[in-house]
Amino acid sequence: MRPKILHVTQATGGVETSLLLLFRHLDHARFELHLACPPDTTLAARASELGVQVFPIKMVRGVNPWRDVAGLVALWSLMRREAYDLIHAHSAKGGYLGRLAARLAGRLPTVYSPRAFSYLSQRGGARRFFLQLERWAVPLTWVLLAASNSEGERAIREVGFAPERVRVIPNAVDLSETPAGTAASAAPPVVLTVGRLVYQKNPEMFVRMAARVTAARPDVRFVMAGAGFAGPLERRVRRLIGELGLDGRIEVVPWVPKPEALRMIAGCAVFVLTSRFEGMPNTVLEAMMSSKPIVVTDVDGSRDLIIDGETGLVVPIEDVDALSTTVLRLLAEPTLAARLGTAARRAIEQRHRADGTTAQLSALYTAMIDGPERSLYR
Repeated sequence: MRPKILHVTQATGGVETSLLLLFRHLDHARFELHLACPPDTTLAARASELGVQVFPIKMVRGVNPWRDVAGLVALWSLMRREAYDLIHAHSAKGGYLGRLAARLAGRLPTVYSPRAFSYLSQRGGARRFFLQLERWAVPLTWVLLAASNSEGERAIREVGFAPERVRVIPNAVDLSETPAGTAASAAPPVVLTVGRLVYQKNPEMFVRMAARVTAARPDVRFVMAGAGFAGPLERRVRRLIGELGLDGRIEVVPWVPKPEALRMIAGCAVFVLTSRFEGMPNTVLEAMMSSKPIVVTDVDGSRDLIIDGETGLVVPIEDVDALSTTVLRLLAEPTLAARLGTAARRAIEQRHRADGTTAQLSALYTAMIDGPERSLYR
């Protein structure tokens, strides 16, 4: 009989991308895969198409005691009924409720993928509170599965996980999804970012960079893809664009299906990600897959992918001047841009292929379920 594994998440965006990639590449003949996630979502529909049994569980992003208790009870009931061999909980809310329900349902083996710790989105007392929540959940976790070495180190240093309970399996891409053409259009050059308009992604930094670059290169266009998708900063971003006189120069477009996003990435001249924090950003992986010159801020995950001067360029968080200068440099030096893009693609082929990372995850699942070292994870 195949081991039954339940994935739990309330998140969308990058978590959805990563989960659907896992569901495509994990061996369904080896594992029976189930998913608990909010109803009527793209993730639920796509997972079902991939042969995953989906259970709709109402979970919300923010703190909501009544809904959180209802979600916990629903997950506990599902776990008791289905008798899972392992629970893999993803992101903040799904990660917390999934691990707690697994403990209440009989100390089921648990893997937790934070996919960027939620406390990093908070400041002051709220940050300390959400960090403490993460620390309280450490005893509920058999294995913390980090998406990057930086995230794994943070789990040990700040959250308090024992090093032996932390594993790192990086995010990955399916190379077969590389668009047919990866060369940028000749004119006008496009500087692109892809991501929700939220605090984490720091979209205001991208807009301010665009203003500085436009002053030196009025021929450049800017595109921000990810509007209208759980993006509370959209109104602020559009207002800033107007205040800086960038109407008509920056295009803010809605979140698009992945194939279209990949085509947009393939057509850009420079890809930029201005994050304040990450686990390991899928959009950067996708830009690397398309051999794009990339500029990222110096945060977990991004710094693991982009080795400054080798596979792209890295600038300090919030440093708009450094970002502007770096983007202008890539636009002005096509030989450098091409060299970085080629090295980025090579790094993807060597370390971030979906078949390779999925094989690592399968080995971890097997070891936790019935391997001789199972006792190490309890």
